[in-house]
Amino acid sequence: MKSLFLIFLPIYLLCGEFRVATYNVENLFDLRKSGSEYTEYIPFTGYGWNEENFRKKLENISRVICDMKPDILALQEIESDDALLALQNELSKCGVNLPQRAIAKKKVTAVRCALLSKFPIVDIKELDPDPKSKLRNILEVTVEVDGRRVTLFVNHWKSRSGPESLRLKSAKVLAERVSEIKNDYIILGDLNSNWNEWREILHSKRVNDTGGITGIGHILKTQIDGKPVYKRKVKSGYHTNLWLELPPSRRWSHNFFGHKSALDHIVLPPSMFDDKGVNYVDRSFRPFKPYYLFKSNGAIFRWQKAKRGHGKHLGEGYSDHLPIYADFTTSPFRFKKGEETTKFSSQAAAKRTVVNVADLYEKSPGRCNIILKKVVVIYKKGSIAIIKARGDRAIAIYKDIDSLELGHEYDIAVERLYNYKGVQEITKLNVLEDFGKRDIGPLLSKSLKKIDLQKDLSEVVAKVEGVYKRGYLYYGNGLKVKLYFKNRSSRPKSGERIVLKNVRIGVYKNRPELVVD
Repeated sequence: MKSLFLIFLPIYLLCGEFRVATYNVENLFDLRKSGSEYTEYIPFTGYGWNEENFRKKLENISRVICDMKPDILALQEIESDDALLALQNELSKCGVNLPQRAIAKKKVTAVRCALLSKFPIVDIKELDPDPKSKLRNILEVTVEVDGRRVTLFVNHWKSRSGPESLRLKSAKVLAERVSEIKNDYIILGDLNSNWNEWREILHSKRVNDTGGITGIGHILKTQIDGKPVYKRKVKSGYHTNLWLELPPSRRWSHNFFGHKSALDHIVLPPSMFDDKGVNYVDRSFRPFKPYYLFKSNGAIFRWQKAKRGHGKHLGEGYSDHLPIYADFTTSPFRFKKGEETTKFSSQAAAKRTVVNVADLYEKSPGRCNIILKKVVVIYKKGSIAIIKARGDRAIAIYKDIDSLELGHEYDIAVERLYNYKGVQEITKLNVLEDFGKRDIGPLLSKSLKKIDLQKDLSEVVAKVEGVYKRGYLYYGNGLKVKLYFKNRSSRPKSGERIVLKNVRIGVYKNRPELVVD
């Protein structure tokens, strides 16, 4: 009978690991008129915030959360407990049961911070940064996991439309409170600050009204002398930001007209890296980036409204933020060995096939699930990057290149192929592992004369010399190739001898050409 009893214990009492996520869901309003709504969210008006759009918004946000599978979920931009309850019920339909909920409600604001949890909530508080202003309250929720208590501080600081002094108010009340906490805690949410805000703020006179002092860097102490605090060196009174586990190019959860920034954060104290209480699972932090959260042009697929976001609700889209998550454990903290790597489920990993770049040219365009190993970025300009491995072909990547750095070697997962005018290219990828800087010289083609221009498209040639005549480069023995200059003003005069370095081979109207970016 004893063994049977154990089988029916709640799962969270038997499992040491659990997932914590935070998600700014972009204005989840209910269908009750309260008087504090944004104009376009007043229910049943010409803006179309009605039962149909409310349900669609719930379904879309729930899809993201259900795929991410958090055990504790911090939320921003929830209007009310009614909206939170509706989300809670929608999540249960996909098997994500988060029965415990809390929402900041002591201050009238259009949107609030909230939290859903699989674990019992044992205490709820609110921190008011400034009772005289409309700065949103910080929600403080303590939950119990396997008999251990952990406190979560759910934040939504003032947007960057306001100066840093307003975010400092939130940071100060938070810093004062965490100095009193005896158990483990997690700071998370939308801080409307970049991971390196103490540097970023120096470039903005409009935001910088604090003499360079920042809430995330100086008050929460995620930096020392202008350098970020890494988890191996975090000490009492300081915090580490989990974005530091990823390469700088991947540190973003928000994309404002092409400007990517890490506005959403999970920030931890040193007690999350010891052998007591609750601890962080090393290298488990990630932004959640399923393909459906992006438009075809790479932009985040936010909730759609007409008139550039100021008109009627269109009933599609998700949020203007990506969610982020990290795993935690009731076991002691352990550093993982080896290079930084992205975790995939065994099921997902089993479906991926390791191939050479040359093999991609034989694949049909469309979605795929393929791994390329040890490929180096030998070219990156504009919206084009080119990768190549030793003894292999090169292939171009179009637009989805923000996570790649010139000269770095990677393992990548290819998720979508496209055929552009007869040339195969990658349009969607995910970096699995970054091995750091490599010498690209040995991977560049040394001579254009030894290249089959009909086959070796997307190769990068180290150096080409010849005479430019009427759009063509003549490079010896009657050989010529079309030249395309992205900047027409840089075109040489006809008859002029030119030298091109690190130039890529492209295609135009099924003919090869050298592209001068």
